[in-house]
Amino acid sequence: MIKKYFVQYAICFLLVLAAHYLIKTLLSDDHGSSYLLITGIVVFTTRYLGKGPAIFSTALATILLLWPLLSGSLSLSLNECILLLLFIAECGLIIYLIPGYLKIDKEAVLKGLRFSRLVEKSADAFILVNVKGEIKYSNPAVHQITGYAIDQIPELLIWNIIKEEDSRIVKEQFYKIASHEEKSVTLLHRIVKNNGELIWVENTMTNLLNDPSVQSIVLNLSDVSARVSHEQEMEDFLAIASHELKTPLTSLKAYTQILEMRLKAENNTNSVLLVSKMDRQINRIISMIFDLLDVTKLQSGILYLKKDIFDINDLILEVAETLGNVNKNHQIMLSLDETTKLYADKIRINQVLVNLISNGIKYSPEADKIHISTRLETDKLLISVTDFGIGISPKEIQNLFNRFYRVSSVRESYQGLGLGLYISYQIIEHHKGKMGVFSEEGKGSTFWFTLPLEKEIDEIPVK
Repeated sequence: MIKKYFVQYAICFLLVLAAHYLIKTLLSDDHGSSYLLITGIVVFTTRYLGKGPAIFSTALATILLLWPLLSGSLSLSLNECILLLLFIAECGLIIYLIPGYLKIDKEAVLKGLRFSRLVEKSADAFILVNVKGEIKYSNPAVHQITGYAIDQIPELLIWNIIKEEDSRIVKEQFYKIASHEEKSVTLLHRIVKNNGELIWVENTMTNLLNDPSVQSIVLNLSDVSARVSHEQEMEDFLAIASHELKTPLTSLKAYTQILEMRLKAENNTNSVLLVSKMDRQINRIISMIFDLLDVTKLQSGILYLKKDIFDINDLILEVAETLGNVNKNHQIMLSLDETTKLYADKIRINQVLVNLISNGIKYSPEADKIHISTRLETDKLLISVTDFGIGISPKEIQNLFNRFYRVSSVRESYQGLGLGLYISYQIIEHHKGKMGVFSEEGKGSTFWFTLPLEKEIDEIPVK
């Protein structure tokens, strides 16, 4: 270590002496050129040797420049004194600033190397694509997932490896995010491997065209074929089970209603009460089966909307009255904006309202009110259902609209499949609306959704 410092300071000493010699012999003590030469030495020593040697170089150069003055053989004018002070200040600034820039530059290089290593070793495929769809870079995982040789990939357009039936949707989203800086979208689609095999990938596309270090749209592909296959098996099972259960349960309900009518005719009050309870449980099972059927339709993309023109306020009043008559312990309060016609699937919107209001009643056993409000906005209608019940923790809200998800605090106390909110969310999405929730534990929740307003609804033909 001592040897290293000795060599550094020796180099500084020799450089300054050499500069001083040049100043005396070649530059004829020209102050401007002298200061420029020594400043260069200070920059060099700061950059490659560090602060200590740079300060040493500055001090030594200053002493040599001032030596004639110190020996009494020369006097400095005011301008020369100012120039010397500026030189010393400039050297000090260089010594102060350069190490900071070097540190930032070093950290940036290390960060880039670290990121590069992570990308190269990642099991996920990363592809950089320009706006024409030309592949500019691909990491080794792309070769593993697609089966193409590394030297083959740059010769392809990204559309060459995407299944033709899925290409239109991917292109649509690709060009949509290409016009929005740093916008990102995630898609599930198929790609065609080099051997012709189809696999499912989850593709997250991010627009980094304006990032100088990337200048591409980044595609992050993960092979999710196993997950998709498992989900498809589950959906097939649910579809078959739901259809098989639906017919006998419908018959059972019909027989129950006939039995209830006969018992009522015989004034057998106790038996009527038991049959009535049985009928409610059958209704509950049928409701679950219809939820399962809806899920399979949504996953298969065959949830068709039967749109028509209707008054949303009339529908809300109808749902509130029906549920209010069934649930006497809760008062359903309404705060509705002016009457509004919508072009939507009335049955499906009714399903969403019933689900949200029923949940509000179910999860607020200690409260006695449910509040429903509507608000007209420029191009949409906002509908809110507020309860004053148990509420939802912030960490669980993000999963609330997922399939089969149930809030942990209610799993034991309340029965259900965790499909109602998922189905409601998807129905609103199919209407090109939005759904969300505001909630606070112990104080209640407000579930809201929006529905777009048709600009020329009067011109839509009534079916």
